[in-house]
Amino acid sequence: MKPQTSSSAQIIPFPIVPRIGNELTARNRAEALDWVNASGYARISFDSSRAWGNPELGDFMLIYRRDVGWSSWGVGCCDGGFLVWCPATSATLGWFTGLGEALDAIPDAD
Repeated sequence: MKPQTSSSAQIIPFPIVPRIGNELTARNRAEALDWVNASGYARISFDSSRAWGNPELGDFMLIYRRDVGWSSWGVGCCDGGFLVWCPATSATLGWFTGLGEALDAIPDAD
């Protein structure tokens, strides 16, 4: 049997989704995972407000102490930088231009 050849093809373009300035990159996530492994905190979770229908709020991470069900710190990606807050009190620790700066501002886990 001979393979069939075609002289024309229909190319279906996939839409390019523009990156919003409030998304965590793969590098951000890797940096945060490295930090949590060395920080004394137990775990970190990543989420996006896009899943809730609010893409303008951006991606964020929650940082947990050992044996505690509530997150101790949150780091949100917003306005070209990173906002650090305490979810238990809603107090804002500060806004930082880099993720490393933001993570370094979080107090030790003990």
